[in-house]
Amino acid sequence: MVFNVVRVVRVEPGVEPDGNVFDQWLHIEFGGSTAPVFDRMMIVPEYASGELHEVKLNLIATQIESSPSRASGVSGNRYFGRVVSVMDRGNLFDHILDINGLRVHLLEYSMYPVGEYLAVQGRLDLEDIKTPLQNVWT
Repeated sequence: MVFNVVRVVRVEPGVEPDGNVFDQWLHIEFGGSTAPVFDRMMIVPEYASGELHEVKLNLIATQIESSPSRASGVSGNRYFGRVVSVMDRGNLFDHILDINGLRVHLLEYSMYPVGEYLAVQGRLDLEDIKTPLQNVWT
């Protein structure tokens, strides 16, 4: 999987039945854009807000369309980007989609060719995060 350097803008609690938080949302900033990311495992600490982190992201699609435009970016729950890599995983294709410099994994049964632009409706999910590196030279 591909790691991306992003700024965590804020971390918000998700579902809170009976006052217990079971998941959370983080909002990230990359390439002049912002996007919400679902953290189902709650692996991002609340204090991460304002810090740069390396994250691995999956795009969970509810709808995918080929796009005639070369648009790249985020608008609500729609993601526009270009396929930069495809790997056959047996019964699924693992696409790397470049969204305004953010590289995300898109797992699908259909194969989209490298270079194709897609409009994807869905949600970004956090797969992994690295904490900021401390300055080892001091």
